[in-house]
Amino acid sequence: MSNRNLVMWLILGVLSLPVAMRSEDSASCSNATLHGSYAFHATGERFAAVARFTFDGRGGLTATFFGRSPGNPFGPIEFTGTYSVSPDCIVTDEWLDSIHHSVVYGKGTGYFILNSSPDGDPTQDTVNSGEGRRQ
Repeated sequence: MSNRNLVMWLILGVLSLPVAMRSEDSASCSNATLHGSYAFHATGERFAAVARFTFDGRGGLTATFFGRSPGNPFGPIEFTGTYSVSPDCIVTDEWLDSIHHSVVYGKGTGYFILNSSPDGDPTQDTVNSGEGRRQ
């Protein structure tokens, strides 16, 4: 192989790297993307919590939850719930009569969460957000 051909193959290889990297960025998610145990923390208006969530990879979750609002520490609260992960890595879950939306990152190593169920009274509604990281 001549030097000219070798240089051409090297250039083609280098030019194809961004295409290969972009295909990884478009990786698809599913319920199996969230699996195992995650350490969780959340804060909001006059609220803070920590928990351990366990996702079964099939749409079921369990958790042990500790929280605090002014004058009202609570927990442990143990509960179950359900979740669904879309191909674009958006999670919708339901637990403790609330709906939450999350975004999965790092191929399931963690997620950012936001409560999405407003209180019936807008003056009492709160906004809570948090993060879970695989243990």
